Amino acid sequence: MPAPRFSTSSSPFLRVSVLKIFLFLLIAAPALADVVDKVQARYDETKDFTANVQQELVMASAGKSMKASGKVAFKKPGKMRWTLTEGVSQVIVADGTTLWFYEPDEQQVLKAPFQIAFRSSTPISFLTGVGRLKSDFDVKVEDGGGGPLRLRLQPRGDSDLGALILTVDPKSYDIVGAEVTDPIGNITKLQFSDLHRNVGLADDAFHFEAPPGVDVVEAPIGN
Repeated sequence: MPAPRFSTSSSPFLRVSVLKIFLFLLIAAPALADVVDKVQARYDETKDFTANVQQELVMASAGKSMKASGKVAFKKPGKMRWTLTEGVSQVIVADGTTLWFYEPDEQQVLKAPFQIAFRSSTPISFLTGVGRLKSDFDVKVEDGGGGPLRLRLQPRGDSDLGALILTVDPKSYDIVGAEVTDPIGNITKLQFSDLHRNVGLADDAFHFEAPPGVDVVEAPIGN
């Protein structure tokens, strides 16, 4: 195949435009990598955090959404507690070994091994301190136009795990929001506020016991 040939009679505007694009590609690549490194470094420095959270679940099949709000606590590695009381009541606890999902209105607790629920490549794994941005995800950074940055995380090697978008403060590189899309298209949107880092949370904060009379169901484990 003959090599492509470029006309030397191209307009100055076209030549300048091509030059701008070339320069942008040279500058943008390290800039985007720098953002990812700073987000990872900020999170590496965060041993635990608490925050208020607003949650919205958009269900693809039903075409409707459910909202809830409450408080969250994370402690690395692998510990978290969500207590949602406004709207849909839920308590979600992970102690590093077991994940507990309790819905008071249903009088039922779903129980699953933590390592199965939060492999390093699952979207939410970064928030639990299990996943690593560069090694476990393909990351794209979306410019917030002066506002929060958006990091789009796609798990590597398994397209059936869903995706995660992190909303990041461009000054502190704190994670102030997240959007999790599961394999069937349901979207969970999270907004964090009043965030406090490295508060020294005790492990007891992530202990869960099913209330008396509540059914405990072992989650089915796929291969």
